[in-house]
Amino acid sequence: MFMRYVPETVAHELRYRHWWRCSRCALLHSPNPRIRVDSRRSAICAGMLMRQTLMLLMCTAVSGIALADAPMHHWLVDADDFADDMSSAQRVEIEQMLARNRLLLARHLQTIQPSDAEISTQIAQEIMAQKSSAHIEQIAQTGLAWPLSANTNFIGFDYHGISNFVDHDPRFPGFVKDYTCGTRTYDNAAGYNHAGTDYFLWPYPWLMMDQEQVAIVAAAAGQIIGKSDGNFDRSCAMGNGEWNAVYVQHTDGTVAWYGHMKSGSVTSKSIGANVAVGEFLGDVGSSGSSTAPHLHFELHGPNGDIVDPRHGQCNAAPDLWAITQAYEQPTINSLSTHSAEPSFVACGVSDGQPVDENPQYQDAFEPAATLWVFAAYHDQRNGEITHFSIERPDHSVWQAWDFDLASEGLPKPFYAGTGWDWSYVLPADAPHGLWTINAEFQGQAYAHAFTVGSAESRDVGAVAAERARIAVLLARCRPGNTPVPADCSSTRHP
Repeated sequence: MFMRYVPETVAHELRYRHWWRCSRCALLHSPNPRIRVDSRRSAICAGMLMRQTLMLLMCTAVSGIALADAPMHHWLVDADDFADDMSSAQRVEIEQMLARNRLLLARHLQTIQPSDAEISTQIAQEIMAQKSSAHIEQIAQTGLAWPLSANTNFIGFDYHGISNFVDHDPRFPGFVKDYTCGTRTYDNAAGYNHAGTDYFLWPYPWLMMDQEQVAIVAAAAGQIIGKSDGNFDRSCAMGNGEWNAVYVQHTDGTVAWYGHMKSGSVTSKSIGANVAVGEFLGDVGSSGSSTAPHLHFELHGPNGDIVDPRHGQCNAAPDLWAITQAYEQPTINSLSTHSAEPSFVACGVSDGQPVDENPQYQDAFEPAATLWVFAAYHDQRNGEITHFSIERPDHSVWQAWDFDLASEGLPKPFYAGTGWDWSYVLPADAPHGLWTINAEFQGQAYAHAFTVGSAESRDVGAVAAERARIAVLLARCRPGNTPVPADCSSTRHP
């Protein structure tokens, strides 16, 4: 199961898990966590319940703003939720295939096939020559570009998270060290130390995969020296399956592996064809030994060794990205409204049939209807507070609340991906028009617009103008855009 679904079980009266600020009022409500019960804290909360309730009513009266519940449910991403594996035999087979293709391309032997013995001898000579001249030049000079790109059917702020980096500790199992000397990586008992960076789709990975919302693109210009396609792409566990992948060699001899692609999506370009930076290679999938849809990006030096393109305390090599990427990039991927609670799946296959998540999106509501608000994050850590508000058409605040991961009492202080939802009933006399959900998180402002009232009562022109403005901002503020527009540093609208 790649997502942990934990239902809310705390009594309704104790579900205010945030700092609530109003004139001369400040309360911290922190009941027992949903994973395990802290009896001492629960007893304290029970003893203070009446006093807290009175203070809450006072705050509400002073501020004129309704209080919000804690999240109804949450979904969490751990490192092994989006992970992969490759046997030593599979890796050797790939390396031999790439060496053979390089040799054929270099010797122009595509139509004159030598014997297996000749190929084996020449491959060995080629590999020895590479090992004697290992030097990274092209990548160091130009830098790697972002390896993913949103397709036109993607709607959201961001589409990814990073579950794992390269493991720099050669020992195994249970000895892990990423480029910062942190533990966002893994190994296994078979001797596999994670050799790449895993970019996972979030928050609806299987749906995003099936709808081909995110493309894998070339991080550097080069020549295709290998590719595979047609393999099963809905893997949910480690195994021996073959992946769909593209291998691109750069002019300095480095080779980028792009793995776990969706079946049938791999570029139609032939082995030997050149690709430009940012050119389409395939769509994100879950082929091969994979637990869920993600891109495994792996870089090899001219000598075949694993190259980690990220510089840090435990990787003295220079950073190879054109734009240096932070170790943690706390971001809201999605802020949306729904007719019902979004449904998630642990695996993209059930009883032999493909299954997807069901977001149950809805952006038009009637007064007195139930409104579900969903926020998905990547790289969320305890202490990082999100300020939420829901505004009426006149920009007055109907609901406002603060949210901190720390208030949820979870086992870990950091998650590579999270999802949270809240449920509200709109007032029977809710004003018709364009409403807005706002979120401020780590210096970024996010917003989502929805309408209340019948179509006849809405200002169609204003709604259309707002949605058009939001659509433009969406496309400009996603990862990988260079240069980053100035307004993206302060506001993001879906």
